[in-house]
Amino acid sequence: MLTDAASQNAARLPAQDYATQAEQDLAAGDWRSAAEHYALAARQSAAELALINSVQEGLSAKLEMQAIYNLVGDKIRDTFNAQVVMISQYDGQTNKIYHHYAIERGRHLSLPGWKPIDTSRAAIVHSKRPFWINLQEIIALVENGRMQVVPGTELPKTWLGVPMLVRNEVKGIVSLQNLDKEDAFTQSDIRLLSTLTNSMSQSLENARLFNETQRLLTMIENEMEIARQTQHSMLPRQVYRHPGYDFGALIIPARAVGGDFYDFIRLGKHRLAVVIGDVSDKGLHAALFMALTLSLVRVETGRRADPLTILQNVNRDLLVMNTSGMFVTLLYCVLDLKSGEVNYWRAGHLPPVVLDQNGQALEIGFTAGQPLGLFPDVRIDHQHFSLPEGGLALFFSDGLSETINSAGVEFGLKRVREVLTANHQASAAEICAELWRAGQDYCDSLDHQDDFTTVVVKRTP
Repeated sequence: MLTDAASQNAARLPAQDYATQAEQDLAAGDWRSAAEHYALAARQSAAELALINSVQEGLSAKLEMQAIYNLVGDKIRDTFNAQVVMISQYDGQTNKIYHHYAIERGRHLSLPGWKPIDTSRAAIVHSKRPFWINLQEIIALVENGRMQVVPGTELPKTWLGVPMLVRNEVKGIVSLQNLDKEDAFTQSDIRLLSTLTNSMSQSLENARLFNETQRLLTMIENEMEIARQTQHSMLPRQVYRHPGYDFGALIIPARAVGGDFYDFIRLGKHRLAVVIGDVSDKGLHAALFMALTLSLVRVETGRRADPLTILQNVNRDLLVMNTSGMFVTLLYCVLDLKSGEVNYWRAGHLPPVVLDQNGQALEIGFTAGQPLGLFPDVRIDHQHFSLPEGGLALFFSDGLSETINSAGVEFGLKRVREVLTANHQASAAEICAELWRAGQDYCDSLDHQDDFTTVVVKRTP
């Protein structure tokens, strides 16, 4: 078996095939011999077509690259007058080859590692055409060190190689070696081998692209899982607990990560900040912007007690850091745990929904408010309400109210209030879950298109 060295040589034509012989018979006036050779050529063409079809059917079912090498290599081994079959990948940047399939007289050989390209294969890479040599030329190349015999294998008497082309670029070489005779291959052999090689080349390229796509998808999935875990770790590990209150929260991003967030921040022994926000986009960019906003809110809350100043400073920092044009709506509520009094500052976010002890909605006034990250002099809406004993307050993102059904109709605030009223005696966590189920039932089989976040605060009687 021959493999590996460097340079070039000139290609030679192989022995005549049946069709060529038939034409020569006709020229000599031998009609009977010509008819016999044409019949042999027809049978050979039919057999070749059947072989090509069987190989293509097998290739269409395989996307694993070594399986493609093995399939075509075994078919070639069983088809051609060759004791040696090799399928070698070529790397144009390093000018080296890797033998993915090698068999001699039925014995599979392992030839690991990338190796310098030999003379015959270099000729194929240069010309992008089949290349053929016989014993005397092989011996000369071996003696000159331009080809090597694999230890423990035989020196061939005929060597034939054809290029594996992808978009007119040589990606590999398929070679046949006959160990017993010279001029062992015909023009038909070259055509058939080239056809099989072209089918394999495209299948290998498809497999490579598939594998690369899978690799990138796996990498993205792993990175997104890290991002998901990181984002989840930024949210409260558990809902806040305090005597006389029941807190519940549920956040479900539309993608692996999202732009919604919430937080519970202690402001002293009897005061609690409930924060909920919604970034203008979804996905990884929104998650990064969410992490930035939540971090700024926590830092500013630790520095000062005035919520208006907190939001103004967050807005100032977002304007400096924000280069993506994103923004965030935010609701900053301060709950007096002793009295049930709630003050909230609203930066473009949806107002809370408040129910009394009978499940009836309480009217809460509001004025215009603007999201953070867009305007230097941002307008913040400041409101106040009392949370009655037995009542509840819902803070939520528009992923709840703007859920749409198959007709394109939004869930809406009216349905939000109806679900709250129907379930106002349930626990805060159960109410959050029921709101999610109601939204999912409403949107039929459609996937939710926006991040979903709810925070429920119940004041127990």
